[in-house]
Amino acid sequence: MIQTNYVGPFILTSILLPLLKNSPVPSRVVNLTSFTHRCVSEIDVSEETLRGVKFGQHSVGGSYPIASTYEYTKFCLLMFTYELHRQLHISSGISVIAADPGVVETSIMRELPPCLSRFAFFGLRILHLLQQPDTGIDAVLDAALAPPEASGKYFFGGRGRTVRSSALSYDMEAAKKLWAESSALLQELQLRDYESRTS
Repeated sequence: MIQTNYVGPFILTSILLPLLKNSPVPSRVVNLTSFTHRCVSEIDVSEETLRGVKFGQHSVGGSYPIASTYEYTKFCLLMFTYELHRQLHISSGISVIAADPGVVETSIMRELPPCLSRFAFFGLRILHLLQQPDTGIDAVLDAALAPPEASGKYFFGGRGRTVRSSALSYDMEAAKKLWAESSALLQELQLRDYESRTS
């Protein structure tokens, strides 16, 4: 999950950065995060965390901690978004924006017991928090179509609304460490790929 939700987007963005910087038109990176990042109360940007090893060690009763892992991946993606904005926006003009659709009715809870997911969706409908996918996309469209000065913002729930993310997500020192660990992992993967192609 951490490779899909965070490491993959970090690597893809890193590979595409030269093209984005050389683009004749303004470019933009939009990362899809989640309000669940607010559940993260402790930052650990170690190599073990980025490789997903840490989450396997903390499993309770032998089961994979799906919720806490998901929350952490979205937290990392958000910190990466802010750090990329700080590094790029002024010098290159590349906009970097976080988008959070809010609660959207998808199959994300498919691995929960059916009665539990039905109960959760029922409660969210009663509270008017659950959106259909065709309206859940609004925050992503807002981020994609926002003016360049919206770089570094957190779009939430559509209607052009921006909000502040968790206080922890603005920790610049932790973001720099996350960037350094992620870059080291990328270099290792590139070296491994090079060695496999030349051997």
